Amino acid sequence: MTTVSRPPTRQLVWGLVLLALFGTFPAGADQTIHRGDDFWQTAGAGSTFTSFGEDPIPAGFFCLGSRPFAGTIALEGLPLVTDPPGFLGSIDTIVRRLDDATFDEKGVANTRIQLLALSLASAEAIDVGCDSPFEVTVSLAGEQPMTEMKILRRDEDGGTYVAPLALNVQVVFTPADGGEPLQIHRDIRLGPGTNSVWDTNDRLGTTAWGEPVRVDTDGDGVADSVLPGTSSFVGSILPAGYAASVPACSGCYSQVQSCHCNPDSDDPGESSFGCSSSHLHCVWVCAFTGCMY
Repeated sequence: MTTVSRPPTRQLVWGLVLLALFGTFPAGADQTIHRGDDFWQTAGAGSTFTSFGEDPIPAGFFCLGSRPFAGTIALEGLPLVTDPPGFLGSIDTIVRRLDDATFDEKGVANTRIQLLALSLASAEAIDVGCDSPFEVTVSLAGEQPMTEMKILRRDEDGGTYVAPLALNVQVVFTPADGGEPLQIHRDIRLGPGTNSVWDTNDRLGTTAWGEPVRVDTDGDGVADSVLPGTSSFVGSILPAGYAASVPACSGCYSQVQSCHCNPDSDDPGESSFGCSSSHLHCVWVCAFTGCMY
C-alpha cells in the first residue's frame, strides 16, 4: 500500500480547516452546491487493490484442478470509454452527487452519492495454476447502492467532505492466451477518503463542455450515459474536458492521494497508515497544502 507523507505544514493546514468548521457561513458564498458528477483518476503502484483472503475463489473456478485463490490483486485505472472518444482523458472513476446540497449556518451540507462508472484493471496477470495466467478487469454491476456525503465549508472557496462509498462490481478474469472470460460479483464497502478536499470550479478555472458527452457505465465498452456539465463543486482531479492536463494542480495546491480505507471513519483528515482493509481504492486529488510565497 502506498501512503502519503504529511509534513508539519500539512498538519497546520488541517488544524486551520477544523477551526474554520466552527465558524458561520461565509458572507457572499453560494449557499447551494448543485448535484453533479465528480471525476477521479486511480492511483496505482499497489495503492489500489482488492483481496480474496476473506472470501477465496473456490478450487476449479479457473480451470480443472485450479487451486483456491485467496490472493490480492493490485489494480490500476483503465480510462473510461467515452463519446467523443478520449474526452475524459485518464479518468477511470465517476461518483454522482444525486441531490442539491444546501449549507446550513454552520457551513454543513448533505447529499446522497452513487458510483456512476468504474474502470480498473490488474497491474499484471495473476497465476492460478492453469495453462494461462488471467488478466483482471473491474467495473460496476447493476444498480448501485447510495451512501451519504457530508460537505464541510472551510471558506467561500472550498473545504472538506466525508464520503464513504458502497459499490457492486463485476470482476472479469480473461485468460492471457485469449480464452473464454470468467466473472464473479462482489459487494464492496469503502470508508471516507483521506485528503478529501473540495474547491469551487470558478477558482480552478473550469468550464462546462459544449457538447453532449457519454460514458460507459457498465464495462461493456459502449458509452451509454450522458454526463451533465460542471457544478460549483470540484472535489477531484479534473478531466481533459475541463483542463489542459490530468492531473492539474496549481497555486497553493499539490497532487496527493486520497485513499478510501477505514469503513467506520468520519474523519476527512484520517491517515491511511496501517490500513488493513480487504479493499483499498486510492485516487489522485489536488489538495490545499499552503502557499510557498
